[in-house]
Formats: sequence, C-alpha cells, structure tokens
Amino acid sequence: MFLNKYIPEMKSSRPSYLMDKLLKNNISKEELEELLDSIGDTKMSEEYALVLEKHFNQLLAKNSTKKFFDNDIPD
Repeated sequence: MFLNKYIPEMKSSRPSYLMDKLLKNNISKEELEELLDSIGDTKMSEEYALVLEKHFNQLLAKNSTKKFFDNDIPD
C-alpha cells in the first residue's frame, strides 16, 4: 500500500505475533489467554497499541484506495 512506507516497520515480537493471529481469527485458546493476560501489562500496552494502529492504518489505506478507484470509473 502507498501509505505503508510512512509507517515504521516493527520488529516481530510476541505481542505482534499474538495480535496477528487474533486479527486473522487463527489464535489458539492458550494464545488468546496469553494475549488477554498481557494486554493490561503497562510494558506491553504500547506495543499492542502500535500493532493495532498499524493494522487499522492499513485497513484505512486499503479502503481509501478502493473508494478512489470505485469513484474514478466513468459511467
């Protein structure tokens, strides 16, 4: 996506891995419990927030691109 170059890449980490599994609806019960246990940890909160921000920025960019191309097609 064109906006991704403006989003700093984050090194792969356990929070990133767990959030990726959750967002893809591919998380095990044990991984979900781990995520929920660690989400309140103040040391991890910032990392979870960054992962979610990156994910939703990608969704917004994808949606904006789609709207642009959908509206750009002449009748």
